[in-house]
Amino acid sequence: MTIKEKTELLKIKDLEIKTIKKIYKEQKDSVIRLYGKVEQMFSKGNYFTRSIIGNNYITPLSQRLEMNYSWGKQYLDLFPQNLKVEYSRQIYSSGI
Repeated sequence: MTIKEKTELLKIKDLEIKTIKKIYKEQKDSVIRLYGKVEQMFSKGNYFTRSIIGNNYITPLSQRLEMNYSWGKQYLDLFPQNLKVEYSRQIYSSGI
């Protein structure tokens, strides 16, 4: 893993932590802005970037939000288009 890849990984993990904190504080506008940053990284990123966003941002975040689905669904619905597609891909990848 190169230094650039490590930097991207740390940046995405930091965005995940910030997003979770904003969700628990119920700051929807901040959450939407953070989703937008991740969406931009996802859209412009290469395969590696998309992969770490899927595995280190969307998966842990969606698991937390799905634990209390009645509360977390509103934040899952705020995902931008590309993140929604990635989230759906992860859900249906099990083949169930």
